[in-house]
Amino acid sequence: MQNVKCKMLNLKKYLKTYSPIHLFTCSPRRGFTIIEVVVVFLLILGATFWILPRSLDGTRQAKFISKWTAKYADLEYMFSVINAQQNEEITNIFNKKRDISLKGASIPDLFKPYLRISSKLKSSDYQQKYMDNKKIGDTDRYYFNKFYVTNSNEIVSLKWVKDFCDGDICAIMSFDINGTELPNRWGYDIYGINVYRDKIEPMGKGFDSDILKSNCSKQGYGIYCSYYYLIGGKFD
Repeated sequence: MQNVKCKMLNLKKYLKTYSPIHLFTCSPRRGFTIIEVVVVFLLILGATFWILPRSLDGTRQAKFISKWTAKYADLEYMFSVINAQQNEEITNIFNKKRDISLKGASIPDLFKPYLRISSKLKSSDYQQKYMDNKKIGDTDRYYFNKFYVTNSNEIVSLKWVKDFCDGDICAIMSFDINGTELPNRWGYDIYGINVYRDKIEPMGKGFDSDILKSNCSKQGYGIYCSYYYLIGGKFD
């Protein structure tokens, strides 16, 4: 008798709510259990912890790229001014054949007013790494051991690579637009330029897109990001 009453009650509920759930149980529809709530919460939390860091990393990198784009425009203007002024000391450094170490030692003082260098940074207080987080060896082309802090807290370094340059790269420069703050890695907050007698170019210019993209990846050195980002390349 009780079973018949239950079925009749469910039929009335079905006709009233059009919900078939009442045909299968006499019990009212229950809510979620504690275990179900915890499982859903953990899934949401896990997704948040996976997505949020990637989002923040992308936002931070976008700021670095924007700052580098503005910095390179400033550098182009700076070198155009230097060429226009025909500073005799700087011209002699580029044109005369001298020992690389002597040239490198004299550059910071000559470029100081243009780069707005405020102080020298101890190499023991600062270390650069490649984009793949590998340490830069002291025999690598992109190893710098003298660093200077600018008024805007950027870190600048210059390395003379040829005793006499006639159409070739004379020197290379690195710019950490984030200062001593991490990550201090090429392609993230460190970018560079090649310095010629009468112009500058972002490192990576002249290479095809496949090489640029490969170098400017989390498995690459990140050196060519200096040019790759300027032509619209995306952060990997």
